[in-house]
Amino acid sequence: MKALRCYGLLAITLLLTVLLEACGAPGTSGTPSNTAKQGMSSATATTPSNYGGKMYATPTVNGTMNTNNNGTMMGGITITPAMAGNMAAFIHTGKAAINGNQVNVLMTNKGFALYYYMADPKLSAICTGQCAQDWPPVLAPKGMMTVSSSVSLPRQLSVHQTPNGAQVFYDGHALYTYAADKQPGIATGRAQDMQWYLVGFLL
Repeated sequence: MKALRCYGLLAITLLLTVLLEACGAPGTSGTPSNTAKQGMSSATATTPSNYGGKMYATPTVNGTMNTNNNGTMMGGITITPAMAGNMAAFIHTGKAAINGNQVNVLMTNKGFALYYYMADPKLSAICTGQCAQDWPPVLAPKGMMTVSSSVSLPRQLSVHQTPNGAQVFYDGHALYTYAADKQPGIATGRAQDMQWYLVGFLL
């Protein structure tokens, strides 16, 4: 009878332990219920890059992103425009401090950050209509089928016809600005909806 009581207590203890683990009680070593959040807080997390890693991925800040409830960067990222090269060019470059690293990024000739949309297929643009109101596409000047950059870039700038018009592409990615970026040199759209990223590149 004593042995039966011991086995009964052992079974109840084991059952309680399993229930606590399954419910994710504090202090247990079970898997976190929000694995997406866990992945974003990883110290090695980086923004994905498309098309075989040709475009430089802008890393998250210390593995996390300082975002508000809409997913936009709070305060934005400051971009310092490069003052060398052809200042009359259509596309300019700058440097942004991300995760303690100086990252080369593309800008308009008016100093606004350029973004790419992760959901866009290569050499195509699906951000149209209302999306293009929030993320204005970068369009080539009328009649131009090539655009210039202030410095030589490691990948090619090109112009392709999209539903938005003659849209400028870099390394196969359609380029956009962000309507909420009201001030040149301040990028507030990075990581919006986990789909929009600064157009970075390695020299």
